[in-house]
Amino acid sequence: MSSTGMRYNDSGKLEDFLDGTVLSTEKAKLNTLKKAAKDTKAAVRNRMPLTTGPRRHLKRKRMIDDIEAGLVDDKIHGGKRARVRGGRQTGPLWHILNNGTYRTRATNFMDKAMADVESSLDATLDMALGEEFR
Repeated sequence: MSSTGMRYNDSGKLEDFLDGTVLSTEKAKLNTLKKAAKDTKAAVRNRMPLTTGPRRHLKRKRMIDDIEAGLVDDKIHGGKRARVRGGRQTGPLWHILNNGTYRTRATNFMDKAMADVESSLDATLDMALGEEFR
């Protein structure tokens, strides 16, 4: 008998239960991250201002058409994380559109997109955790 007064006759069942919980939690985490990346991409797309006037670089994609979203390995904290960013052609220009320059006004589309999606991400996380621990 342990110090808590419980007997562990079915330790195999307990280990199976805990292993199953770990696997289902990891699956719920990946599904939540995928949904977060998808929702954030849609919010960024909605908040990104459309450019007007002639396109000087016809071979380059428009920023609104060059948004990448997906899961990547987090090298600092471990595990996976969702990432939304500009694509190869327009990604380096996002900071100019977001922060502005001395000739253009800042749009802050990234901050606005994150504010739009924050409550839905919290709700998605609460729902995933609620389903997992019922």
